[in-house]
Amino acid sequence: MISKPEVTPTTLETVRNWMSVGPGRAVSILLGVIATTAGVAILNRAGVAFEVGGSVGLIFPAAAVAVLAGLFFRWWGVGAVFVGYCLTPWGLSTTPGRIVFFAFAATLQAVGPALVVNRLRASEFRCIQFLGAVAVLPTLVSALVAMPGLILLSRPQMSVEQAFVSFSGWFLGDLVAVMLLAVPVVLAIRPDLVLNENFVRLYRGWIESPATVARPMVMIGFVLIGMELTLRFALVGVHWIAALLLIPILWAAVRGGVGAALQVNAVAGIVYVVQVVRIQAHHEGMGLFAELFSSYLNLLVFVGAALVVGLAWGRADALVRELDEHRRLLQENFERVVTALAAAVEAKDPLTKGHVQRVAKLAVAVGKGLGLAGQKLEMLRFAALLHDVGKIGVPEQILNKPGPLTPEERAIVERHVTVGVEIIETVDILGPAIPFIRYHQERWDGGTDAKELKYPGYFGLKGEEIPLEARIIAVVDTWDAITSDRPYRQAQSPEFALEVLQAEAGKQFDPEVVKALHRVVSSRGGVPSSDRIPIMGSKLPKWVSD
Repeated sequence: MISKPEVTPTTLETVRNWMSVGPGRAVSILLGVIATTAGVAILNRAGVAFEVGGSVGLIFPAAAVAVLAGLFFRWWGVGAVFVGYCLTPWGLSTTPGRIVFFAFAATLQAVGPALVVNRLRASEFRCIQFLGAVAVLPTLVSALVAMPGLILLSRPQMSVEQAFVSFSGWFLGDLVAVMLLAVPVVLAIRPDLVLNENFVRLYRGWIESPATVARPMVMIGFVLIGMELTLRFALVGVHWIAALLLIPILWAAVRGGVGAALQVNAVAGIVYVVQVVRIQAHHEGMGLFAELFSSYLNLLVFVGAALVVGLAWGRADALVRELDEHRRLLQENFERVVTALAAAVEAKDPLTKGHVQRVAKLAVAVGKGLGLAGQKLEMLRFAALLHDVGKIGVPEQILNKPGPLTPEERAIVERHVTVGVEIIETVDILGPAIPFIRYHQERWDGGTDAKELKYPGYFGLKGEEIPLEARIIAVVDTWDAITSDRPYRQAQSPEFALEVLQAEAGKQFDPEVVKALHRVVSSRGGVPSSDRIPIMGSKLPKWVSD
């Protein structure tokens, strides 16, 4: 007993989809079939306008409709293309058998796109796959199938050169039509069929900028003027002038990738084809074979340049974006490490939670006000986040002590600068920030005498010998210390904090940095310009510096 072949769910689903077409879809298919049949029939007849000698056309527009029908209407489109060719027989199609044969050969251009439209892989060379499977291979197969009939039915018999010209006219004429007419339409409607995700992004960014799109069109206009002058005065061959069309194509390739390059190539190619047809219509030219060879060579060079440069530029753009993404991830991970170090300090002193983050944000704002930018501003932020990291080595009972520190305890606290530098000096990327951390406790007046000064400097630097970033951290650190709660006192008002800083401007702090902080805080609405609270004395309270 012979068992029936099993029908898989995939097969059932496919049959069901074909048999159950909704009303809206049915109307769309019907309109598409009618438009395809009419388009193929009309353009099949119109192809004679692009003949450059004999019955050989430089471009065959109906081929573009065939490819689009296969892509967007699948097998309904294939049938419509066949009907359209049968309704408008041409050349050797003088009997019903010949009409069907040549219509079948031409319809093969729609079969390839219908077969492969949903089978292309999403790789960076998707456009090469698309053009090969949708443009090159179907037109080549169509020409190869038609050639035996052309040779056998020709009277008198074709010479080798005539056969080659006929084959070139069929294959390259159809291929040029697909590249110049069908590909731009697909890019405009469904760029994802031609391009991978990265190239689609590049192409859409280009197409959405009218000024960017207009520039290559203006370039093509100037080349067209050159061609017109060539036709009038025969200054140089039009094929040589046409080489200038490479400029807008390459310009588009480096602006919008291969998608933009193919769109501009379509416009440039159409302009060139029209000029070549005009030359052949009004002049003897240089012979059919040489004319076809020069024309197709230029058109193929245009396409090749668009593909090579467009793909190279898109690949370079993808690599740059990939590097940017890696750099962003590294930056994020690095900042997590820096934040973790800062958090380790705060874990030992819960009452100072958020201190380093606040200092970092305010330091960046003050740094911007003093003209810092770019790498310098970034290093200032890292230094502000890590300025107290050395406190990891200070015992908690000393950090959280509510009363005055003994000289021995103060010596331990003061070592936090050196310890902090030792912790981060092995991290190369933080190298520029080390001086800012090392010297953020220095005084503007350079004082180091612990007997006379409540908060002496550690290394004796003064004035502009102290890095600007360290001076910024010193001022902002003190600001946050005054306006935050501490074990030994409650937070003070912003107005009072500014009074303290202004009293020490020129002594402990850089006056310009104090002014910059005042501008930043005032601009944020934190400090009114009047009703300033008078300071109670010239000396800083014990809690001004952490």
